[in-house]
Amino acid sequence: MSLAAELDKSTRAPGVTAIDRVLSPDDMAALLADCTAILAKEPTLVEMRLDPAEGVRVSVVGDTHGQFHDVLRLMERAGTPAPGNMLVFNGDFIDRGAWGVETLLMLAAWKVAAPSRALLLRGNHESVYCASTYGFLGEMEAKLGPKAAKRLFVCCKRLFSSLPLGLTVNGATLVVHGGLFRKPPKAVKGKGKKRKRRAPEPWEEEGEVELGSLADLRKSRKGGMDPDGLGGAALATDVLWSDPTTSEGLVVNDSRGVGLLFGADATERFLRENGLRLIVRSHEGPDARDSREDGMAGMGDGWTLDHDVPGVGKLVTVFSAPDYPQFQDTEKRFNNRGAVCVLRPETGYCDPSFVQFEAVLPRPEARPYYDMDVPGSDDELDVDAMDNKSQATSLATSQATGDAGPDGGDEVGSGAAAESPAPGPSLV
Repeated sequence: MSLAAELDKSTRAPGVTAIDRVLSPDDMAALLADCTAILAKEPTLVEMRLDPAEGVRVSVVGDTHGQFHDVLRLMERAGTPAPGNMLVFNGDFIDRGAWGVETLLMLAAWKVAAPSRALLLRGNHESVYCASTYGFLGEMEAKLGPKAAKRLFVCCKRLFSSLPLGLTVNGATLVVHGGLFRKPPKAVKGKGKKRKRRAPEPWEEEGEVELGSLADLRKSRKGGMDPDGLGGAALATDVLWSDPTTSEGLVVNDSRGVGLLFGADATERFLRENGLRLIVRSHEGPDARDSREDGMAGMGDGWTLDHDVPGVGKLVTVFSAPDYPQFQDTEKRFNNRGAVCVLRPETGYCDPSFVQFEAVLPRPEARPYYDMDVPGSDDELDVDAMDNKSQATSLATSQATGDAGPDGGDEVGSGAAAESPAPGPSLV
């Protein structure tokens, strides 16, 4: 039986600890480390070149948010990673849903088994702050116990900080989780690792900001363990948190507290200046779009065409978690469909089509692993709280495992491969 089938079976068993009969914590750690070692060798911007004659299809998966059974369904519809089928998981694998652990382990196994056909990109939830606030860490503790969870969260932290931020396909399409980003300011010269970060901070800038380029993204760091808009993580934060809008311009996103809002004029300029025809992003589900007041289209169908610039190109959003959020504290449900964005060689990998699917219902019995009263990650974030939580979580995991912690290198993937334990059993 495949790992996916075993994990599916474990989610339907009584209680929440059946996963340890599928993989031991040692096997989980080995799998996550093997995946991290592969991701660490990938650049911040993965630039994929495909020969159209080979007929490889590229399917971009949006947020899945721990809805493991829906991920299995989307792979039935879009196919699994294979020589002729590339799957790109565009971040936010975890949090909110009850099966982020199962989802992450399955995606890690696919990455190890088919590294060139299973591409994992970073979302804003692949961070210490979000993962410890919106359910993933609590889920690990419930399923694995506090001691194993602390150890494995260190493995996850390393994996998160190794994830690439973007993908280009044949120089025509860019895939990122959130959206466009500002041009990084020149760093202030200083000595030593503890030097002060440059000033002013990104959110202190007023008015419009300068648009970045693919060259800037190519040279950027992956963002460390907690991209927070500060210093060298500023560009990564924009990539992970930014949103399109109906207004023109490129401005700081005050509603989220991090990232940018960018209009169709900014999208047009970015497409023209970087020779692109399409941008595929994710990041916003039906709840996020429902709270928008700028007229952006809803996410009931699992995707939207947000910016359409005739003769230049398009920007689309794809969201792959149907009937989202899984847990809601009101009777209102969005009953949205999920979708996968399909790019085909015969259309130059820049004319998207969409595969839509319904949620797998009823779901196995589960409970939320996060405080339902905590403001959603689509609301304004307290960056100071983000930084404090990141430091506290890093210190706790460092003390439990001997990990180097935030000052010992919080990012993997800047030239050195991650240390990997002996590989575990064949998983896929």
